[in-house]
Amino acid sequence: MSRTATMSQAGLSRGGALDLLRFVAALFIVLYHVAERAPVSLFAIHPAFGRGYLATDFFLMLSGYVLAKTYGPRVLGPKDQGGGVSTAEFLKRRLLRIWPAHLVMLALFVAFVLVTGAIGLAPQNPQWFQWSQLPPQVFLVQAWFVPGASGWNMPTWTLSALIVCYAGFPAAWRATARIASPWTTLAIGVALFLAVDHAAKVVTGIPAHQLPLRFGLVRGIPLFVLGMLIARLPTTIAPRLADGLAILAGVGVLALQVAGRFDHASLALLGLLIYAAGASGAKGWGWAGLAGRLSFSLFLSNQLVAVVWFGLLRAVESKLGVQGPMLWVAWALALPACVAAAWLFERFVDAPLQVWIRGWSRKDTAAKTEPALA
Repeated sequence: MSRTATMSQAGLSRGGALDLLRFVAALFIVLYHVAERAPVSLFAIHPAFGRGYLATDFFLMLSGYVLAKTYGPRVLGPKDQGGGVSTAEFLKRRLLRIWPAHLVMLALFVAFVLVTGAIGLAPQNPQWFQWSQLPPQVFLVQAWFVPGASGWNMPTWTLSALIVCYAGFPAAWRATARIASPWTTLAIGVALFLAVDHAAKVVTGIPAHQLPLRFGLVRGIPLFVLGMLIARLPTTIAPRLADGLAILAGVGVLALQVAGRFDHASLALLGLLIYAAGASGAKGWGWAGLAGRLSFSLFLSNQLVAVVWFGLLRAVESKLGVQGPMLWVAWALALPACVAAAWLFERFVDAPLQVWIRGWSRKDTAAKTEPALA
């Protein structure tokens, strides 16, 4: 079997378990971000809510898996079939996918802070909106060991780490292709993760998968590589067995969180969950396809929606004296509010932006390939 055939067994299935997982991962990240704003902090209710960093780690692994399934065959394929993509071209495509929407959301953040400041409303957490931290956010370098607390649109530290992963992906995927056994490459990836995790704990006292956001490269790259290498594993198991494995892995992760702190075992089960969801194949779930499309917008927009939502809630609470169960209802409604805002952002900002960018890219490519006029 050829190298290309070995590395590109089955592409990414849409409208199935993977799309659903992308949305659930984004939703858990939202829940983690709003946990402390509940009438009683969820972190105080059960320690499991304080392990929301696992949702972000899962998102990073899932990103590596999805990217490998989507672009892996194209990176290795013949150039006359759209393959052999250069690192520069690949990075350009990925930046055009994430950066425009990121800049729009950051502009909305800045507008919100300026408008509320102009009318005399101070932010509840001013440390999140330091102007010195805005330039690293604009250029998505805040996870590249930039000093200071990461504020503004805080979740985008993962995009900052992923940019480096994107830059290294074509070379890493081609290097991986030289090793025949996918199990060998996965073992190397696990060893890399454990070595980095242990080194971080020795140096900082914190495992790599929990490091502060400014060390996002150390945290993100090994997890992304793990997801990428899981995508190499053969997916020849029956869809029904894959569904059972996915359910078993998901239940196992939840059970571990109830039982105690078992991060490495939880990450292993999350890796199994990604593999099983990928092997599950297409389900024809239109709603899951929509959820998958919303995951990026939900990830990108939830921080600003939460700031606005809980700012309004604080104002209403002080004026109307809302208390008890109604406070819990108002807090819980933040989740559907974030999903609704993500749908609006995807529908009216992100999707139109990508349509415009694709049109511009085609024109740019055509202009470069046209012969010069004499």
